[in-house]
Amino acid sequence: MHTFKLIPYLALIATAACETTSSSDANPTPVLSFAELNTTNTSIINKIVSAGPSPADAIPDTGGATYDGAMTFLLQDGSADGVIGQAQVNVDFGTDLVTGGANNFYDLSGNAAAGSVSIENGFVVDALGNVVTGNVNGNVTFAAGAMDVSTTLAGNFSGPNVEFFSGVVSGTATPTGGSAIAVQGAIYTEQ
Repeated sequence: MHTFKLIPYLALIATAACETTSSSDANPTPVLSFAELNTTNTSIINKIVSAGPSPADAIPDTGGATYDGAMTFLLQDGSADGVIGQAQVNVDFGTDLVTGGANNFYDLSGNAAAGSVSIENGFVVDALGNVVTGNVNGNVTFAAGAMDVSTTLAGNFSGPNVEFFSGVVSGTATPTGGSAIAVQGAIYTEQ
């Protein structure tokens, strides 16, 4: 059985606990296989850990950047049901807008999983320094079936030149006609 690395994911959630636009334009290319996506995810996590958070004064006031990587979601119902997908984040440092999303999802067994999510209402919060907030919403097919995902995003940049963007998402995943299930996840991307 193939699984994505949960230890770094949980480490990011623990780290995060310490420390009005919409876009579905996340179309990362090339499309990665399940194995490639897991390798990419692990590589980016290791780079982020090594780089450390970007200093607040390193966040540009102009220009933009595109970050590619992975986004994960894990249902918090004890089922170990989760997905990993290809993520793309677009940041306009001049307007502080953050857009993007994820698609090309796989379940934890490596099977293709339908769905996509978008980053909505994403902003670089200048008053707080190196902080990004927003929502990640859409529909993703878990092993338990298709679910509407509604989450909040809390993220930041890493590296001396804001080379990486990562964050945590938390909220609910709701099957059609069913009850909401708590869901948590993470996003790890690099320029």
